[in-house]
Amino acid sequence: MFPIVHHYANIIAYGQTPSLMVLGGLFPDLASGAGLERNEAHQMGAAFYEWCAREAAQALPLARGIISHGIKPYGVDYYADEYWPGCERGWCFEQGRPWIEKIAAVTRLSQRLWWWKSHNFVEMTGELLTIEQYPDIAAAILAAVQDEAALKEAAEVLHRYSGRDKELIGAMFRKAPDIFALEEVNARALAERQGEAFRRRHNVYNADTGGMAALLQEMKEALREDYLLYLDEANALVKSMLAEY
Repeated sequence: MFPIVHHYANIIAYGQTPSLMVLGGLFPDLASGAGLERNEAHQMGAAFYEWCAREAAQALPLARGIISHGIKPYGVDYYADEYWPGCERGWCFEQGRPWIEKIAAVTRLSQRLWWWKSHNFVEMTGELLTIEQYPDIAAAILAAVQDEAALKEAAEVLHRYSGRDKELIGAMFRKAPDIFALEEVNARALAERQGEAFRRRHNVYNADTGGMAALLQEMKEALREDYLLYLDEANALVKSMLAEY
């Protein structure tokens, strides 16, 4: 999932969401910028929490955000990406299947990326539907990536744990508003961020940004009812898992 959905899960689970928790909720999707593999970052939560309990108790909210986001233990992305009852993979992959041809047409990506990208479009639809329900939710994420004390603490602790360069970790967090749509959360902004990513990662320069935005609007209306039901069910499962943290 994308940042707004992850932040909402933390609100549901914990109520109070300090900046370190918000940064933890961002970390698994940004960690490659500091040299960590995606799966490593999505599976490190419990081990990192145990390490923080021994070595950096003040950073436990950071660990809780990472656990909530990840796939091991079963956080938000486990149910979105890896497993949902009756699905080949997670809920977002299953919901993306009917949209693959339309997504392929507007993204212009190679066929090997179509299914993955279809699940990303469902995730972006989740951002639109969540912020529609909670219009002020992105402000806390922006505040956290501008909280210099929290950024310094997160970078230092993650550096000590992982051995990765703390300057890169700090820079990674600061780039979040450039990677994700947080200042303006609408279909056009999400599509533009995708277009930038396609150019940077896949050398695709002819994606139809307007078409992507229109498709996200179409998916938003089509998936609205099922998504809101899924969101409640998945967040209940995540909250139950987080009770021990």
